[in-house]
Formats: sequence, structure tokens, C-alpha cells
Amino acid sequence: MDYDVIICFETHVELKTKRKLFCDCSVSYEEPPNSHVCPVCTGQPGALPVLNKKAVEFAVRTGLALDCSVNRHSRFARKNYF
Repeated sequence: MDYDVIICFETHVELKTKRKLFCDCSVSYEEPPNSHVCPVCTGQPGALPVLNKKAVEFAVRTGLALDCSVNRHSRFARKNYF
């Protein structure tokens, strides 16, 4: 059998945005935990996420600065837990 070695890694970063990634709640690290939450943050039924455009811009800029390939199209599938 022929095998191809594929090595990948996942990176988590904090982008300097004023709002969260999928809702309009503010980001504040000086406030107590869970003081800026809404139905979208907590995944309530019927509360649909709206992507933060500034976060996408920062992510694309970072990818290009690191000489990464950046896809022109992406699809987000929200997970549902019962």
C-alpha cells in the first residue's frame, strides 16, 4: 500500500475585533465572564448567527501575510446539539 504523509495543525487566535465572531455582543476581557451574551451566543433555537465582516477581513489579511492559500468561497455549517 502506498501512503501519503499529511501533516496538519490547527491554530486558534484572537483577532482584535470589538464584536464577537457570530453576533453583535461586545468583546470585553475586563468584564466578568458571561456578562456579554445573547441568544446567538448561547445557541438558542431560532437565533441565527451573522458573521462579523471585520473578523473575516482580519483572518484573510493574516493568511495572506503568512503566505497561506485563502479560499474565495467558504461554507459554514452550524452544529446543532440536542
